[in-house]
Amino acid sequence: MSSAPFHKILLPVDGSLSTAKLVRQCIEFASKIDASVNAIHVVPTSHLEAEASMRPPGSGCPEDFARRVLQEVCVSARLAGVRCGTMVGRSNDAWRAILRAAGDTESDVICILSHGRLGAGNRIGSQTAQVLEHARLPVLVFR
Repeated sequence: MSSAPFHKILLPVDGSLSTAKLVRQCIEFASKIDASVNAIHVVPTSHLEAEASMRPPGSGCPEDFARRVLQEVCVSARLAGVRCGTMVGRSNDAWRAILRAAGDTESDVICILSHGRLGAGNRIGSQTAQVLEHARLPVLVFR
């Protein structure tokens, strides 16, 4: 058993290029401290409802994209010898789904980007800011 304070890392991913860098850094960190990673991709529920009525049969959907993104995280983790689980969250407030997943997986820490796909500049994104404000566990913010 590792003496590191973190054994279970929650890793929110959105599929952006910035996330790819976060995934590499988080998996390297997990490998060094012998921690497991649980990756989550959050799909907005309003998007699911709107998409369902307009999507032609057999077309890709946000959940398919989420599963592809999460599969890439697991492949990277396995190559580094890191245990990895995945989940698709469903919420219009990604931060709520992230915190719910942290509790469900009994995570010790959340590794998150300073801003996601919609963020820009040097400010912390709104979802990350909400995670920081409401989390009851450590949050490592990556730039």
